[in-house]
Amino acid sequence: LRGKVGIEGGLAGHMVKRFTEYERIVHWTLAIVFLFLAVTGLILLLGRPLLIPLFGKEIFSLLASASKEGHNLFGPIFLVSILMMLFSFVKRNIYEKGDLTWLLKGGGFIGDGHVSGGFFNMGEKTWYWIVILIGLAISVSGLILVSPNFGQGRVVMEISHLVHVFGAIILTAISIGHMYMGSIGTEGSLEGMKSGYVDINWVEAHHDRWARECRENEQVISAEEFARLQGNKADTAMEKEA
Repeated sequence: LRGKVGIEGGLAGHMVKRFTEYERIVHWTLAIVFLFLAVTGLILLLGRPLLIPLFGKEIFSLLASASKEGHNLFGPIFLVSILMMLFSFVKRNIYEKGDLTWLLKGGGFIGDGHVSGGFFNMGEKTWYWIVILIGLAISVSGLILVSPNFGQGRVVMEISHLVHVFGAIILTAISIGHMYMGSIGTEGSLEGMKSGYVDINWVEAHHDRWARECRENEQVISAEEFARLQGNKADTAMEKEA
């Protein structure tokens, strides 16, 4: 088993566009809303035994009340974000030939070398479907819980509560691994969601089939061209602010 995943030979400086600006906005919107809901949800779930001894009942009461209101307010935004994520990325997250091999080799963490992958590997595709399916389950159950005036019986409310809590715990736990692997755990990964571009050596190491497509379609740009594009974006942003 391995720790941090580096890039053999280091970063090349030649870049490939991986995500559009819209796709990055969808990703970060979902991520920020989810983190807010995770924190407020944990306060509501575990705050009484954990926070009252630290801050007292009065402060916890204010915190819990604010968390409840914020949780209910951002819940529908989470559902919209999930649907945006579904429609934005679904075509590239359909399982295909070669994905099972990735799974059997643990994504390259077991043994030597990285296994073959397309634009998204099987691990990324599986994470995508976990987010979509559990996210929808959390959203629907949450809407049922905050709208008890539509004839739901006690059993429906209890089942919805269990689905909501356990789904949220599972999604939060797995998201911690996703955040680690997408940032400090894998060299070069975070850049894709920052600028939309990734280093070609990173692509070769983790998504070799997509790397071949990029080279065949002449989609690889030089470090100078990448810097120029980033400079143009900064200039445009400054002009808009002015």
